[in-house]
Amino acid sequence: LAAILKSGVYKNLGREVGTITAASAALVLYNAVVGGYTDFEGVKHAALVSSSFLPVLTLPMAAFTLTSPSLGLLLVFRTNSSYQRWDEARKNWGMNINHTRDLVRLANAYYDGRGVSAEQRADDLNHVALCTWAFVRSMKRHLSPVEEDEEAFKAELYAKLPEKQAEMILAAAHRPNRALQDLSYAIDDLPMHFIRKNEIHKAVTIFEDNLGSSERLLTSPVPLFYSRHLARYLAVWVLLLPFGI
Repeated sequence: LAAILKSGVYKNLGREVGTITAASAALVLYNAVVGGYTDFEGVKHAALVSSSFLPVLTLPMAAFTLTSPSLGLLLVFRTNSSYQRWDEARKNWGMNINHTRDLVRLANAYYDGRGVSAEQRADDLNHVALCTWAFVRSMKRHLSPVEEDEEAFKAELYAKLPEKQAEMILAAAHRPNRALQDLSYAIDDLPMHFIRKNEIHKAVTIFEDNLGSSERLLTSPVPLFYSRHLARYLAVWVLLLPFGI
């Protein structure tokens, strides 16, 4: 309850809800003055102002009864569309988590350690793991607002990656693609058969597919004409509802 006033949903709807509340209160006050009112104890009071030029403002409830099913369907379609987009984004991120584990597991299992020192093996595999992390972290930053994540992203890159690699990712026009390229280079540098490298690269391809799918969700919102139609319909319906109550 303490976080209600900080909720982004309430902040976005505050102006609309305030407008409708004020209009409804003004209508109730007007009708009470010119048409009388019934108090909480059930006692009826006469109008304070009686004039043929000041009629009581009302609408038949039949208009709202007939239009409420269509409004409900529009809201359901919008809700279903929003949930499908959220669910697809969640699945994309889940696929990233699964395939980061898969990629690192395969790199460890397929690594040909013959003639390679333990230190070199650990360094190579650690580089693959860091490049994998750099892609996922770059994707998160790429899909987030600048003011929300930019400074933390820069600090984390410089803390975990070599300075030159971090600078190249930060300077890239498309940071996740640059991180994917670094990951591909790191996989190619591993001492193993090319067929095994191809198996590991399949996870990189899935990363790229997830990135493209997530970008599509971000840049292609619900069609504007549908959103505006629903918003206007709902606004008119809610604004007129006090006249029928």
